[in-house]
Amino acid sequence: MLHTLLQAGSAPPTSPSVPTSPGPPPPPTPAILPPDQATIWAEQVFQLMLSSSDQLLHVTLYQWLIENKYIDKLLNIKTAHIEDFLKRGAVQHPETLAMFDLLWKYYEKTSQYVPAARILAKLADRHSTELSLSGRVQYLSRAIMCVKSSEGGSANRAAGELLHHLEEKMEVARVQLQVLEAVSGKPEAEGQVGRLNSDLLDITTLYQDWAEPYQLWECKLAILQCAGHPDQPLVNTIWTNIIEQQENSTNQNKVLALSNKMETLGRQYANSSKYFPLELIVRQLEVVSCRERGEAGWVPSCLQTTGVSLPRLLDVYNRLYTTKDSIWLTLGDSLHILKVLCSLLQLFATDPSLVSPGERRQFMVVCQDAVSTYLGELYQKQTQETSGLVARFRDIQAKLDRM
Repeated sequence: MLHTLLQAGSAPPTSPSVPTSPGPPPPPTPAILPPDQATIWAEQVFQLMLSSSDQLLHVTLYQWLIENKYIDKLLNIKTAHIEDFLKRGAVQHPETLAMFDLLWKYYEKTSQYVPAARILAKLADRHSTELSLSGRVQYLSRAIMCVKSSEGGSANRAAGELLHHLEEKMEVARVQLQVLEAVSGKPEAEGQVGRLNSDLLDITTLYQDWAEPYQLWECKLAILQCAGHPDQPLVNTIWTNIIEQQENSTNQNKVLALSNKMETLGRQYANSSKYFPLELIVRQLEVVSCRERGEAGWVPSCLQTTGVSLPRLLDVYNRLYTTKDSIWLTLGDSLHILKVLCSLLQLFATDPSLVSPGERRQFMVVCQDAVSTYLGELYQKQTQETSGLVARFRDIQAKLDRM
Protein backbone atom coordinates (compact mmCIF):
# COMPACT_ATOMS: atom_id res chain seq x y z
CA MET A 1 0.00 0.00 0.00
CA LEU A 2 2.71 2.48 1.01
CA HIS A 3 4.63 1.77 -2.19
CA THR A 4 1.51 2.39 -4.31
CA LEU A 5 0.70 5.64 -2.51
CA LEU A 6 4.27 6.97 -2.77
CA GLN A 7 4.35 6.17 -6.48
CA ALA A 8 1.01 7.83 -7.03
CA GLY A 9 2.17 10.88 -5.05
CA SER A 10 5.23 11.31 -7.25
CA ALA A 11 3.37 10.76 -10.55
CA PRO A 12 3.25 13.81 -12.85
CA PRO A 13 -0.18 15.45 -13.18
CA THR A 14 -2.10 14.26 -16.20
CA SER A 15 -2.72 16.82 -18.93
CA PRO A 16 -6.17 17.29 -20.46
CA SER A 17 -6.81 14.99 -23.43
CA VAL A 18 -9.03 15.36 -26.48
CA PRO A 19 -12.38 13.59 -25.81
CA THR A 20 -13.06 10.56 -27.99
CA SER A 21 -16.76 11.44 -28.36
CA PRO A 22 -18.94 14.56 -27.95
CA GLY A 23 -20.77 15.23 -24.71
CA PRO A 24 -19.90 15.95 -21.06
CA PRO A 25 -16.47 14.82 -19.74
CA PRO A 26 -16.38 11.32 -18.28
CA PRO A 27 -16.21 11.00 -14.46
CA PRO A 28 -12.71 10.47 -13.01
CA THR A 29 -11.55 6.86 -12.69
CA PRO A 30 -11.92 5.88 -9.03
CA ALA A 31 -8.73 3.78 -9.13
CA ILE A 32 -6.54 6.79 -10.00
CA LEU A 33 -5.75 8.97 -6.97
CA PRO A 34 -4.78 12.63 -7.38
CA PRO A 35 -1.04 12.98 -6.48
CA ASP A 36 -1.75 15.46 -3.64
CA GLN A 37 -4.22 13.10 -1.98
CA ALA A 38 -1.86 10.13 -2.48
CA THR A 39 0.97 12.03 -0.79
CA ILE A 40 -1.22 12.89 2.24
CA TRP A 41 -2.39 9.29 2.63
CA ALA A 42 1.14 7.93 2.17
CA GLU A 43 2.38 10.17 4.99
CA GLN A 44 -0.47 9.06 7.24
CA VAL A 45 0.31 5.38 6.61
CA PHE A 46 4.02 6.04 7.15
CA GLN A 47 3.46 7.82 10.49
CA LEU A 48 1.07 5.07 11.60
CA MET A 49 3.80 2.47 11.01
CA LEU A 50 6.40 4.58 12.85
CA SER A 51 4.11 4.96 15.87
CA SER A 52 3.89 1.17 16.23
CA SER A 53 5.79 -0.51 19.07
CA ASP A 54 6.38 -3.59 16.89
CA GLN A 55 10.16 -3.63 16.39
CA LEU A 56 9.92 -6.17 13.57
CA LEU A 57 7.60 -3.82 11.68
CA HIS A 58 10.19 -1.02 12.06
CA VAL A 59 12.99 -3.24 10.75
CA THR A 60 10.87 -4.29 7.77
CA LEU A 61 9.97 -0.66 7.01
CA TYR A 62 13.59 0.56 7.23
CA GLN A 63 14.78 -2.28 5.02
CA TRP A 64 12.05 -1.54 2.49
CA LEU A 65 13.01 2.16 2.40
CA ILE A 66 16.67 1.23 1.71
CA GLU A 67 15.77 -1.29 -1.01
CA ASN A 68 13.51 1.24 -2.73
CA LYS A 69 16.05 4.07 -2.35
CA TYR A 70 13.94 6.32 -0.11
CA ILE A 71 17.14 7.30 1.71
CA ASP A 72 16.12 10.86 2.66
CA LYS A 73 12.89 9.52 4.16
CA LEU A 74 14.87 6.94 6.17
CA LEU A 75 17.34 9.51 7.52
CA ASN A 76 14.52 11.82 8.62
CA ILE A 77 13.01 9.14 10.87
CA LYS A 78 13.20 9.97 14.58
CA THR A 79 12.48 6.77 16.50
CA ALA A 80 14.30 4.77 19.17
CA HIS A 81 14.85 1.93 16.69
CA ILE A 82 16.56 3.56 13.71
CA GLU A 83 20.06 3.95 15.21
CA ASP A 84 20.11 0.32 16.45
CA PHE A 85 18.96 -0.86 13.03
CA LEU A 86 21.75 1.01 11.22
CA LYS A 87 24.45 -0.06 13.72
CA ARG A 88 23.32 -3.69 13.53
CA GLY A 89 23.32 -3.53 9.73
CA ALA A 90 26.89 -2.18 9.71
CA VAL A 91 28.02 -5.01 12.03
CA GLN A 92 26.21 -7.72 10.03
CA HIS A 93 27.54 -6.46 6.68
CA PRO A 94 31.05 -5.10 7.40
CA GLU A 95 32.17 -5.90 3.87
CA THR A 96 29.84 -3.32 2.27
CA LEU A 97 29.99 0.46 2.48
CA ALA A 98 26.23 1.07 2.20
CA MET A 99 25.23 0.64 5.88
CA PHE A 100 28.28 2.57 7.13
CA ASP A 101 27.39 5.38 4.74
CA LEU A 102 23.84 5.46 6.08
CA LEU A 103 25.06 5.42 9.69
CA TRP A 104 27.39 8.43 9.35
CA LYS A 105 24.74 10.32 7.41
CA TYR A 106 22.23 9.58 10.17
CA TYR A 107 24.66 10.82 12.84
CA GLU A 108 25.39 13.96 10.82
CA LYS A 109 21.67 14.56 10.27
CA THR A 110 21.02 14.32 14.03
CA SER A 111 24.01 16.62 14.85
CA GLN A 112 26.05 13.77 16.38
CA TYR A 113 29.14 15.04 14.60
CA VAL A 114 31.94 13.24 16.46
CA PRO A 115 30.40 9.73 16.01
CA ALA A 116 29.85 10.64 12.32
CA ALA A 117 33.52 11.69 12.02
CA ARG A 118 34.74 8.42 13.61
CA ILE A 119 32.78 6.33 11.11
CA LEU A 120 33.99 8.48 8.20
CA ALA A 121 37.58 8.01 9.42
CA LYS A 122 37.09 4.22 9.54
CA LEU A 123 35.65 4.25 6.02
CA ALA A 124 38.65 6.22 4.72
CA ASP A 125 41.03 3.76 6.41
CA ARG A 126 39.42 0.44 5.48
CA HIS A 127 40.97 -1.85 2.89
CA SER A 128 38.73 -1.98 -0.17
CA THR A 129 39.13 -2.21 -3.91
CA GLU A 130 35.66 -0.64 -4.33
CA LEU A 131 36.82 2.71 -2.96
CA SER A 132 39.20 5.04 -4.81
CA LEU A 133 41.86 7.18 -3.16
CA SER A 134 39.93 10.35 -4.02
CA GLY A 135 36.90 8.80 -2.28
CA ARG A 136 39.01 8.21 0.84
CA VAL A 137 40.16 11.84 0.76
CA GLN A 138 36.52 12.94 0.52
CA TYR A 139 35.67 10.84 3.59
CA LEU A 140 38.54 12.42 5.54
CA SER A 141 37.51 15.91 4.43
CA ARG A 142 33.92 15.26 5.56
CA ALA A 143 35.18 13.85 8.88
CA ILE A 144 37.26 16.98 9.54
CA MET A 145 34.25 19.15 8.72
CA CYS A 146 32.10 17.12 11.15
CA VAL A 147 34.56 17.50 14.05
CA LYS A 148 34.78 21.25 13.45
CA SER A 149 30.95 21.42 13.50
CA SER A 150 30.66 19.53 16.80
CA GLU A 151 29.67 21.30 20.02
CA GLY A 152 32.80 22.92 21.42
CA GLY A 153 34.65 22.05 18.18
CA SER A 154 38.37 21.49 18.55
CA ALA A 155 38.23 23.06 22.05
CA ASN A 156 36.73 19.80 23.30
CA ARG A 157 39.73 17.62 24.21
CA ALA A 158 38.51 14.36 22.61
CA ALA A 159 37.32 16.21 19.51
CA GLY A 160 40.60 18.15 19.38
CA GLU A 161 42.66 14.94 19.44
CA LEU A 162 40.46 13.40 16.74
CA LEU A 163 40.78 16.53 14.60
CA HIS A 164 44.58 16.49 14.93
CA HIS A 165 44.66 12.81 13.93
CA LEU A 166 42.39 13.42 10.94
CA GLU A 167 44.36 16.42 9.70
CA GLU A 168 47.60 14.42 9.86
CA LYS A 169 45.89 11.62 7.91
CA MET A 170 44.71 14.15 5.35
CA GLU A 171 48.23 15.53 4.84
CA VAL A 172 49.58 12.05 4.10
CA ALA A 173 46.57 11.23 1.89
CA ARG A 174 47.25 14.33 -0.23
CA VAL A 175 50.85 13.19 -0.71
CA GLN A 176 49.50 9.75 -1.69
CA LEU A 177 47.28 11.45 -4.30
CA GLN A 178 50.38 13.19 -5.66
CA VAL A 179 52.23 9.85 -5.82
CA LEU A 180 49.26 8.22 -7.57
CA GLU A 181 49.17 10.99 -10.17
CA ALA A 182 52.94 10.72 -10.71
CA VAL A 183 53.01 6.94 -11.27
CA SER A 184 49.75 6.62 -13.23
CA GLY A 185 51.54 7.20 -16.54
CA LYS A 186 54.46 4.85 -15.83
CA PRO A 187 54.19 1.42 -17.54
CA GLU A 188 56.54 -0.16 -14.96
CA ALA A 189 54.13 0.80 -12.13
CA GLU A 190 50.94 -0.33 -13.87
CA GLY A 191 50.49 -3.50 -11.84
CA GLN A 192 51.03 -1.72 -8.52
CA VAL A 193 48.75 1.32 -8.86
CA GLY A 194 45.83 -0.58 -7.29
CA ARG A 195 47.65 -0.51 -3.92
CA LEU A 196 47.47 3.27 -3.87
CA ASN A 197 43.67 3.14 -4.21
CA SER A 198 42.84 0.19 -1.96
CA ASP A 199 44.46 1.54 1.24
CA LEU A 200 45.71 4.71 2.91
CA LEU A 201 49.48 4.17 3.17
CA ASP A 202 51.87 5.63 5.73
CA ILE A 203 54.51 8.19 4.76
CA THR A 204 57.43 5.72 5.07
CA THR A 205 55.76 3.25 2.68
CA LEU A 206 55.07 6.03 0.17
CA TYR A 207 58.75 6.97 0.21
CA GLN A 208 60.30 3.47 0.23
CA ASP A 209 57.87 1.69 -2.14
CA TRP A 210 57.02 4.53 -4.53
CA ALA A 211 58.98 7.79 -4.42
CA GLU A 212 62.42 6.16 -4.19
CA PRO A 213 62.08 3.24 -6.68
CA TYR A 214 60.34 5.40 -9.33
CA GLN A 215 62.50 8.50 -8.69
CA LEU A 216 59.51 10.77 -8.02
CA TRP A 217 61.49 13.86 -7.04
CA GLU A 218 58.59 16.20 -6.36
CA CYS A 219 56.87 13.49 -4.31
CA LYS A 220 60.07 12.99 -2.32
CA LEU A 221 60.08 16.69 -1.45
CA ALA A 222 56.39 16.58 -0.43
CA ILE A 223 57.07 13.52 1.74
CA LEU A 224 60.01 15.18 3.50
CA GLN A 225 57.91 18.25 4.25
CA CYS A 226 54.94 16.17 5.41
CA ALA A 227 57.20 14.12 7.70
CA GLY A 228 58.96 17.25 9.03
CA HIS A 229 62.32 15.77 8.00
CA PRO A 230 64.51 18.54 6.50
CA ASP A 231 67.52 16.45 5.43
CA GLN A 232 69.45 19.28 3.76
CA PRO A 233 71.79 17.23 1.49
CA LEU A 234 68.78 15.19 0.33
CA VAL A 235 66.67 18.33 -0.22
CA ASN A 236 69.50 19.82 -2.32
CA THR A 237 69.74 16.63 -4.40
CA ILE A 238 65.98 16.62 -4.93
CA TRP A 239 65.92 20.22 -6.20
CA THR A 240 68.89 19.60 -8.51
CA ASN A 241 67.04 16.66 -10.03
CA ILE A 242 63.71 18.53 -10.30
CA ILE A 243 65.40 21.31 -12.28
CA GLU A 244 67.42 18.91 -14.47
CA GLN A 245 64.35 16.76 -15.13
CA GLN A 246 62.28 19.79 -16.14
CA GLU A 247 65.09 21.11 -18.36
CA ASN A 248 65.40 17.76 -20.14
CA SER A 249 61.64 17.28 -20.51
CA THR A 250 61.39 19.67 -23.44
CA ASN A 251 63.45 20.69 -26.47
CA GLN A 252 61.40 23.83 -27.02
CA ASN A 253 61.35 26.72 -24.54
CA LYS A 254 63.26 25.33 -21.55
CA VAL A 255 63.19 28.70 -19.77
CA LEU A 256 59.38 28.92 -19.98
CA ALA A 257 58.99 25.31 -18.79
CA LEU A 258 61.27 25.95 -15.81
CA SER A 259 59.58 29.24 -14.99
CA ASN A 260 56.15 27.58 -14.85
CA LYS A 261 57.46 24.71 -12.73
CA MET A 262 59.21 27.04 -10.27
CA GLU A 263 56.14 29.22 -9.85
CA THR A 264 54.06 26.13 -8.99
CA LEU A 265 56.57 24.63 -6.55
CA GLY A 266 57.70 27.99 -5.17
CA ARG A 267 54.20 28.86 -3.96
CA GLN A 268 54.22 25.60 -2.02
CA TYR A 269 57.72 25.70 -0.53
CA ALA A 270 59.20 29.23 -0.75
CA ASN A 271 58.11 30.14 2.78
CA SER A 272 60.31 27.40 4.25
CA SER A 273 64.07 27.67 3.68
CA LYS A 274 64.43 24.07 4.94
CA TYR A 275 62.69 22.76 1.82
CA PHE A 276 63.49 25.65 -0.55
CA PRO A 277 67.30 26.13 -0.69
CA LEU A 278 67.20 29.49 -2.45
CA GLU A 279 70.92 29.84 -3.21
CA LEU A 280 71.15 26.41 -4.81
CA ILE A 281 67.93 26.95 -6.78
CA VAL A 282 69.06 30.37 -8.06
CA ARG A 283 72.43 29.03 -9.19
CA GLN A 284 70.89 26.00 -10.96
CA LEU A 285 68.31 28.15 -12.74
CA GLU A 286 70.87 30.74 -13.80
CA VAL A 287 73.14 28.01 -15.20
CA VAL A 288 70.24 26.90 -17.43
CA SER A 289 69.44 30.52 -18.29
CA CYS A 290 73.05 31.25 -19.26
CA ARG A 291 73.29 28.07 -21.32
CA GLU A 292 69.98 28.78 -23.09
CA ARG A 293 70.77 32.52 -23.46
CA GLY A 294 67.61 33.38 -21.55
CA GLU A 295 66.55 36.94 -20.85
CA ALA A 296 68.39 38.38 -17.83
CA GLY A 297 66.02 38.83 -14.92
CA TRP A 298 63.49 36.07 -15.57
CA VAL A 299 64.69 34.02 -12.58
CA PRO A 300 64.30 36.78 -9.93
CA SER A 301 60.97 37.82 -11.49
CA CYS A 302 59.75 34.23 -11.30
CA LEU A 303 60.90 33.86 -7.69
CA GLN A 304 59.27 37.14 -6.71
CA THR A 305 55.90 35.77 -7.82
CA THR A 306 56.37 32.93 -5.32
CA GLY A 307 56.87 35.37 -2.44
CA VAL A 308 60.69 35.73 -2.27
CA SER A 309 61.47 39.35 -1.36
CA LEU A 310 63.70 41.67 -3.38
CA PRO A 311 66.19 42.20 -0.50
CA ARG A 312 66.54 38.42 -0.10
CA LEU A 313 67.13 37.99 -3.83
CA LEU A 314 69.75 40.76 -3.95
CA ASP A 315 71.58 39.14 -1.03
CA VAL A 316 71.64 35.75 -2.78
CA TYR A 317 72.72 37.15 -6.16
CA ASN A 318 75.38 39.35 -4.59
CA ARG A 319 76.91 36.31 -2.85
CA LEU A 320 76.68 34.33 -6.08
CA TYR A 321 78.55 37.14 -7.85
CA THR A 322 81.29 37.52 -5.22
CA THR A 323 82.17 33.79 -5.36
CA LYS A 324 83.53 34.45 -8.90
CA ASP A 325 82.41 31.00 -10.06
CA SER A 326 84.21 29.99 -13.28
CA ILE A 327 81.09 28.29 -14.66
CA TRP A 328 79.82 31.54 -16.22
CA LEU A 329 83.04 31.90 -18.24
CA THR A 330 82.78 28.22 -19.22
CA LEU A 331 79.22 28.82 -20.43
CA GLY A 332 80.40 31.76 -22.53
CA ASP A 333 79.14 34.77 -20.54
CA SER A 334 81.37 35.89 -17.66
CA LEU A 335 79.07 38.89 -17.04
CA HIS A 336 75.87 36.83 -16.75
CA ILE A 337 75.26 37.37 -13.01
CA LEU A 338 76.10 41.09 -13.28
CA LYS A 339 73.45 41.42 -15.99
CA VAL A 340 70.88 39.77 -13.71
CA LEU A 341 71.92 42.03 -10.83
CA CYS A 342 71.50 45.04 -13.07
CA SER A 343 67.99 43.90 -13.99
CA LEU A 344 67.13 43.25 -10.34
CA LEU A 345 68.41 46.66 -9.16
CA GLN A 346 66.59 48.38 -12.03
CA LEU A 347 63.32 46.93 -10.69
CA PHE A 348 63.79 48.64 -7.32
CA ALA A 349 65.13 51.90 -8.79
CA THR A 350 62.06 52.13 -11.03
CA ASP A 351 59.51 51.03 -8.42
CA PRO A 352 60.69 51.43 -4.77
CA SER A 353 57.27 50.26 -3.52
CA LEU A 354 58.39 46.68 -4.32
CA VAL A 355 60.13 46.82 -0.92
CA SER A 356 58.14 47.43 2.27
CA PRO A 357 58.42 50.95 3.78
CA GLY A 358 60.14 49.59 6.90
CA GLU A 359 62.96 48.02 4.86
CA ARG A 360 63.16 50.55 2.03
CA ARG A 361 65.69 53.05 3.46
CA GLN A 362 68.14 50.35 4.56
CA PHE A 363 67.73 48.46 1.28
CA MET A 364 68.42 51.64 -0.72
CA VAL A 365 71.78 52.03 1.08
CA VAL A 366 72.62 48.36 0.33
CA CYS A 367 71.76 48.93 -3.34
CA GLN A 368 73.94 52.06 -3.54
CA ASP A 369 76.90 50.20 -2.05
CA ALA A 370 76.37 47.26 -4.41
CA VAL A 371 76.18 49.52 -7.51
CA SER A 372 79.41 51.29 -6.50
CA THR A 373 81.18 47.92 -6.14
CA TYR A 374 79.94 46.64 -9.51
CA LEU A 375 80.92 49.87 -11.29
CA GLY A 376 84.40 49.77 -9.74
CA GLU A 377 84.96 46.27 -11.15
CA LEU A 378 83.46 47.09 -14.55
CA TYR A 379 85.72 50.14 -14.99
CA GLN A 380 88.69 47.78 -14.94
CA LYS A 381 87.45 45.65 -17.88
CA GLN A 382 86.70 48.24 -20.59
CA THR A 383 84.96 46.32 -23.39
CA GLN A 384 81.97 47.23 -25.53
CA GLU A 385 79.72 44.95 -23.44
CA THR A 386 80.96 46.34 -20.12
CA SER A 387 80.44 49.89 -21.41
CA GLY A 388 76.73 49.13 -21.91
CA LEU A 389 76.48 47.71 -18.39
CA VAL A 390 78.33 50.72 -16.93
CA ALA A 391 75.78 53.05 -18.51
CA ARG A 392 72.88 51.05 -17.08
CA PHE A 393 74.39 50.91 -13.58
CA ARG A 394 75.04 54.69 -13.69
CA ASP A 395 71.38 55.24 -14.56
CA ILE A 396 70.37 53.08 -11.58
CA GLN A 397 72.81 54.98 -9.35
CA ALA A 398 71.27 58.30 -10.38
CA LYS A 399 67.75 57.05 -9.61
CA LEU A 400 68.84 55.75 -6.19
CA ASP A 401 70.51 59.09 -5.36
CA ARG A 402 67.27 60.93 -6.15
CA MET A 403 65.16 58.78 -3.79
